[in-house]
Amino acid sequence: MRKSLKGNFKKTLARFNPFGFSAAGSVFGIFLVAVFVAGCGGPMKYKNLRPDPRIMTREWAISTHKEFQMGDHGTEFSNPVVIENTLVFGNQSVGLTSIYPGLGQKRWELAIKGGVISELSVDQGSVYFGGADGYLYSVNLENGRVNWKYELKNPIVSAPTVAQGRVLVTTTDDTIYAFDAGTGKWLWHYRRRSAPMATIMGASAPLVDRNEVIAGLGDGFVVCLSLEEGALKWEKKLHYGAKFTDVDAHPILEEGIIYLPSYDGALYALKRQGGDIIWKYDAGSGKEVTLDGPRIYLPSSDGNVYALTKENGKVLWKFELDSGVPTQLVVTDQYVIFGSSYQYFYALDKNTGRAVYRLHIGHGNGFYGSPAYDPEKKRVYILSTAGNLYSFALTKPPRKVRLHGSTSPYEF
Repeated sequence: MRKSLKGNFKKTLARFNPFGFSAAGSVFGIFLVAVFVAGCGGPMKYKNLRPDPRIMTREWAISTHKEFQMGDHGTEFSNPVVIENTLVFGNQSVGLTSIYPGLGQKRWELAIKGGVISELSVDQGSVYFGGADGYLYSVNLENGRVNWKYELKNPIVSAPTVAQGRVLVTTTDDTIYAFDAGTGKWLWHYRRRSAPMATIMGASAPLVDRNEVIAGLGDGFVVCLSLEEGALKWEKKLHYGAKFTDVDAHPILEEGIIYLPSYDGALYALKRQGGDIIWKYDAGSGKEVTLDGPRIYLPSSDGNVYALTKENGKVLWKFELDSGVPTQLVVTDQYVIFGSSYQYFYALDKNTGRAVYRLHIGHGNGFYGSPAYDPEKKRVYILSTAGNLYSFALTKPPRKVRLHGSTSPYEF
């Protein structure tokens, strides 16, 4: 029996080992499994909250780092992206990687010095991102070859925006750039002359609406620029805080209203033309909101997830994390799913805010990058700060079939 279990465990490691682990890597894989099984420690506000298999199951977890070194934690900010039957993601250990998630096989790999530090954007067969080497990249999704790259020197930590044949990015020094998406040719840039201040690591991914570009900046302003040449159309000061003034989230536009939070200030509903404030709610974020019918879901930097009304920002419910701050949210027909910067992965009932699932992923680990959701296969993928890629499967509720002729409601 012991021999059989050992053989099955080796087969499991081999299946989910698309990165060619050495013997030392396999030992690290065993160490990870031991941590998952232990699954204890750390602050827990909800003592009875467990990884309920009726809600979701963790299919697999693979280390995406070539070699494990002590202290190799808290470094990953990129996100996986689902494209049909493949998954592409970046990390700081390797660079950019494409895999077949259903098979656990690596498709291709692009080595980049210092790896990938931004989130990814995909458009028409190419993936766009910022590398730690100071370049903005366009890479062919089919074969992993570089279409073009442009040296910006300053880091790109937000996802590039691809629209109308252009790629737009915001760098950490509050400069917004526009490039030709096909060739990488520089078109224009808008540089903010802001006074030096303390800022968090982040930058707003620009929003393109018709012939204009809207983005938040580190000095607390949101600006609207001409898409054609980058000229300033209007600006609005959102945050006057003495701590962090960053407006780093991606603006979300719906029916003439922009929803945009500042990091430690508030969530704002702004008029699309001119940026006048319609309403605000005093909870900030560096992540974009998710709109779902009449609701707004906000992953806040204060360590809570909020559900608000779009009409006036009234709170419908609030969920407080055990510790840390939430990632970007995945909102399905039933759940709000996200990771925490501190050790946990959650699912909430989206109507009530009640937590229905929590998985502890190990000490010194957490999530910063956005999760990816495949609605067709009901899978959620997310990369941890320690470089471990996870696959979660949403569980279909069991179907009860009444026995023919049965009159008892309890007999199935």
